[in-house]
Amino acid sequence: MKNPFIIGDKIYLRAPEEGDEKIIAITENHPDARETLFYALPVSLDSIRDKWNKFRDDPNTIVFIICSKNPDKHVGITAFHRIDWVGRMAIFYIAIADMENRSKGFGTEATELLANYAFTTLNLNRIQLHVAVKNEKAIKVYKKAGYEIEGTLRQAMYWDGKYHDFYVMGLLKKDYNKK
Repeated sequence: MKNPFIIGDKIYLRAPEEGDEKIIAITENHPDARETLFYALPVSLDSIRDKWNKFRDDPNTIVFIICSKNPDKHVGITAFHRIDWVGRMAIFYIAIADMENRSKGFGTEATELLANYAFTTLNLNRIQLHVAVKNEKAIKVYKKAGYEIEGTLRQAMYWDGKYHDFYVMGLLKKDYNKK
């Protein structure tokens, strides 16, 4: 493992490092990933480096690279964005880059590791996310981690010639502690 921060069974999470922009480019540019993330514009390695520098300097963003343990390689990204340190809440983000690394439990484990980190280390009270209603696999992962559907954002994103609804899902510390 290379510089692990949080260690799980199948994966570990580490801080972004030089060269990780390639995994982000795969995630944000590949048609399979873009379909669930709703990214419409191509990104260059330079634009990714600029974005990472902003994230690194933003006290309200925490980003991790998701790495598989065997073999030891990066497989995705997860983060908390727009952390509200007074309100004790954050927006959760996760993306597994290559199709070959999906349905292996990496996303489920990363989601659970970050929930534990949020509630036991950062002392957050709430995590929320937005997910396309049609993304049934992701919704299943989030529900398994304890997230609940709290509402629907109707026609929230435009993709592939039509508007798509999104769920707002949330996980509270008190509910997480019951698990």
